[in-house]
Amino acid sequence: MTHSLLKRLFTTGNLRVLLLVALGMGLSSCATMENYKKQQALTLEQKAAAAKHAEFRTTKNWRSKVYKDAAILAQATPEDTSIIISIKDQRGLLFVHKMVAMDFPIASGRKDHPTPLGEFKIRDKQKTYGSNVYGKIYDATGVVTNSSANAKTDVIPEGGKFEGASMPYWMRLTDDGVGLHTGYVPGHPASHGCVRMPDRITPVVYVHVKIGTPVEIVELYDPAAPKKKK
Repeated sequence: MTHSLLKRLFTTGNLRVLLLVALGMGLSSCATMENYKKQQALTLEQKAAAAKHAEFRTTKNWRSKVYKDAAILAQATPEDTSIIISIKDQRGLLFVHKMVAMDFPIASGRKDHPTPLGEFKIRDKQKTYGSNVYGKIYDATGVVTNSSANAKTDVIPEGGKFEGASMPYWMRLTDDGVGLHTGYVPGHPASHGCVRMPDRITPVVYVHVKIGTPVEIVELYDPAAPKKKK
């Protein structure tokens, strides 16, 4: 390299460029290392959370109990949560950063009104909601004549009325009326297709999800199955 070329490279302007490039490379390296450390910490946290949840599922009568990891739930925002509903064992799971924050009993649809399997997203949220299909039919004197009525098929007596079933903390999944909501959870499928949750659970789930939160309904949740990339 000639003396004149070296001189041109090491002028004040070029030195500034070289210093900025070096600084940028250094900052980029620091950022990469910082991201790596965060990912490693998250991976360790996920493994610890998975072990804790797995231990819960070995306890006696766990299917009737509620699992709650307060530390994980405290990290939750509507942007980083998801839900899995497991039909066979009648459980619902609220995930935060792919970690189980809650595992709780649910009641899905009966055999004649099965809850659909598949991947869904929450389409609507309403704290106070009533079904426009299922509910009670009253006669003109106010006496219940049908406590499990279908407004589409059952006849309302003259002067009577239909009253839709109350579905507090409604989270719609489908256009034809399937959703998550507070309701009676007897330990077996009991609904007309919706997913019922205990009244102490639904408000917690409701506040930590948003319109667009993914909900997957599966035949049986398998903790060992590979997790899908979001």
